[in-house]
Formats: sequence, C-alpha cells, structure tokens
Amino acid sequence: MRELLEIFGHPERRVFTILIGGTKGKGSTGYFLSEILRQSGLRVGFYHSPHLETPRERIWIGGKPVSERDFAKGISAIRGKLRGRKDFTYFEIMTLLASLLFKEEKVEAAVYEVGMGGRLDATHLLPAKLVILTPIHYDHEAYLGDTLAEIARQKAAILVPDRDAVVASQEPEVVREIRKVARKRHCPLWPPLYRKRLRIRLLGDFQKLNAALAIRAAQLLGERYQLPINQKAVLRGVASNHWPGRMEFFKGRPSILLDGAHNPKSIEALSRNLKKLFPKKHKILIFGTSRDKRSDRMIPVLAKVFQTCILTQSNNPRAKELTTLLREASGEFPALVPAASSQEALRLARELAGRDDLIVVTGSFYLIGEVRSKCRS
Repeated sequence: MRELLEIFGHPERRVFTILIGGTKGKGSTGYFLSEILRQSGLRVGFYHSPHLETPRERIWIGGKPVSERDFAKGISAIRGKLRGRKDFTYFEIMTLLASLLFKEEKVEAAVYEVGMGGRLDATHLLPAKLVILTPIHYDHEAYLGDTLAEIARQKAAILVPDRDAVVASQEPEVVREIRKVARKRHCPLWPPLYRKRLRIRLLGDFQKLNAALAIRAAQLLGERYQLPINQKAVLRGVASNHWPGRMEFFKGRPSILLDGAHNPKSIEALSRNLKKLFPKKHKILIFGTSRDKRSDRMIPVLAKVFQTCILTQSNNPRAKELTTLLREASGEFPALVPAASSQEALRLARELAGRDDLIVVTGSFYLIGEVRSKCRS
C-alpha cells in the first residue's frame, strides 16, 4: 500500500481523514459521522466495505456512491499507471481509488472504515486526525489471533501519536491493550457522547452506541479543528436512514429484513432486536456466511429465535459450503431446509411464509447483496 500511495503522489495527504476500526458497528458509526459532517455543510467522503451490489457503494461523496463515470475514470487511471502489475490486493486498489477520488473531488473531510484488523490494513497508512474504535470482539481469528487481547492489539495499532481516539465500552482485556497503545503514543481516549431525545431512524438498539461514538467524534472535530459542527447537523445526521443492509426493512406480504451481521456478537444483537421489534411475528431465517466466520457460534443463537431455517451460500468464492452449514445446524432448528443459491432460498422462504410473517436474511453482506437486488426488483 505504501508503494501504491508513492506511485500516485500521496493523494491521502491532501484529505482530512477520520479512521474507524473495531469489530461491530464500524460502518454505521462511519455513516452517522459522515452524515453529521455533511449536514454541517462540508463536502464529505465515506469509504467502507464490503459492498452489497456494486463496488461503487464502497466510495461515497456527498452522501451517495460515486458515479459510474468517475469510478471507471479512476480505475482506468490506476490501470494505466500500474501497467499490468498484479501484486496489489483488491482492497489496496479500492483504498487508493477512494483517496484519488476524494482528492479530485476536493472532499473537505473523509471517513474511512478499516477493512480487517488494523496493524496490517491498507487504511493504517492514512494520516488520520481522529480515530474511532467501536466494540472489539472475536472475528477473523485466523488472521488476527485467537484471543481478544491479540485481536485488540491488532485493532488498536491504528491509533495515531498525539491524536484523539473515541473508544466504545470494551471487554477488560481489550481495554488493557488499547490503553497500552494509547500511553505509548500519547493518545487522549474519549468515551461515546450520549444525547437524550435523539431521533435515530435506523433499526436496532445498538445504533444508540454507534450514534454516540459519531457525536463524540463530531464534537472533537469541531473543538480541535474548527469544523463547523452544530446541534442541528448532529440531530439531522443521526436521523439519516439510508444505510442499506443494516436491519433494512422491506415491507410486503411477507415482509423481509436484511442484516449483515456476520460474527457472534452481531448475531446476538440482531436476535435481541428481533425479539424486541417483532415479538409476535412468525419469522423464517435465511442464513449463509463466509468460510472464516464462526457460524458454529452464530447458529445456536439464531435457533433461539427461529423455528424454520433455510441454509444457503452466496455466489462468492469466500462463501462457506452448504454441507458444512448443514452439519453445524443439524438438530438446532425444528425445520431445516437447504437451498443451492440465494435466489432459491428466497423463493422457498416466500413459499413457506404466511402473508404476515417476516423473512430475515443474515450472516454475510455478500448474501445480503444478492437478496437485496431481488427485493428491490
């Protein structure tokens, strides 16, 4: 990544950057913060992953994905300069593209979401003025380590010397690791800033924390860097609700809810909120995930909420095989149905569901993206 940035003249140095790491809620926190900044009158960039239906969704400018024209133009410029080199990862190219487009479009503030971990992530090289750490839990253990302390060490590596960091409430072993890094790098640590009487339109009680992290970050950006943050912008920003694939509700007969929860803690949060928000609805689950995800820990949690589960896999090379999911889910649900594709899974769910039932799709953003395109059409 360092070489890429050098080849293209360090576009990241021309952009005011906020970097968000953690395990749960990175995207939603980034969405809230980018909306607060946008409502304050700033031209804002927002880089997040993965995408649902098109790679353009990863790079937002002015509250929406970049245009097909600008995306294609940027990719062409990168290809032309790299002259066929293929030793860079997809995520590195996308991170570079975001920085190039943000510089080209004269973005005044850019919110970047870390891809995986932190210490070795492509975004770690970005000169962040402020860092946010959302809740850190088990995820990507094959790459980040088997203990919470190891994972926290990787994620806390994005803290920037002498810069503020907004940190969510964490497990004790995670707190210890974050404080170690903060002490070495002289980083002031700040808690989330909760405000009463906020109107948060995104579904899920966990969005209160994501909003509080964004609000504290906005406050610090106003105080430290004189960004024009005001209370109206904060209220409007956290009330924004165009955030696809995060407890996204499609009303119908039956209705469909899409949520990209893909680790045990996120699945626990989803299950808790389904009980709260839809206590009397009969629910049918469509579940599929990636090979590196702990579906063996997610499935028992979901089995407490759903009687009927349709297992499937997305059309993605990282998707966990259906045979593995069937083995893990054996005996967990009264009704367990395999489906070879997301399209077949949705068809089966609609056949099994009553008009007033709720179909819930979760486990993978790749799966969500495939089903979402069918819901919209």
